[in-house]
Amino acid sequence: MEGLTQINPFVVDRRSKYAVSSFPVLSEDAFKEKIKLLLKDKKFRQADHNIVAYRIESDGGRILEYKNDGYNSPSKETGAGVMMLEIMRQRKAENLCIVVTRWYGGVHLGADRFKHVRDATIKILEG
Repeated sequence: MEGLTQINPFVVDRRSKYAVSSFPVLSEDAFKEKIKLLLKDKKFRQADHNIVAYRIESDGGRILEYKNDGYNSPSKETGAGVMMLEIMRQRKAENLCIVVTRWYGGVHLGADRFKHVRDATIKILEG
C-alpha cells in the first residue's frame, strides 16, 4: 500500500504483541479503501484489537476526526481510540490514519496496554 509505514512488532509484553501502522488519507472513502487493504492481511484481520484514529483536513479547512477502539476486531480497548486522537491533535497530525494492532497473549496487562498504545502512536508520528 502506498504511503504505508509500519513498526511490527512495536513491543512484546507478556506474550501480547503490538504493531503500529500509519498511512495518508484525504477522505473517508480513502480511509475505507486503505483499511480494507491493511485488513486483507490475515494476521491483522484476526488480531484481537485494531485501534484506529484519523484526522482529515477538508477543503474548507475543517478537521474531520474519527476513532474506533476496535475496528473490525472481536473486542474493544475502550478509550484507546480517543487517546490516540488526542495525541494526533496535540501534534497537529492531519490527513493521516494510525492503526495500533494488538494480538492478545493470554495475560492481562492492566494499564500497561494503554501505555503501549500511547507509545506506539507517538513513535509512528515521530517517524
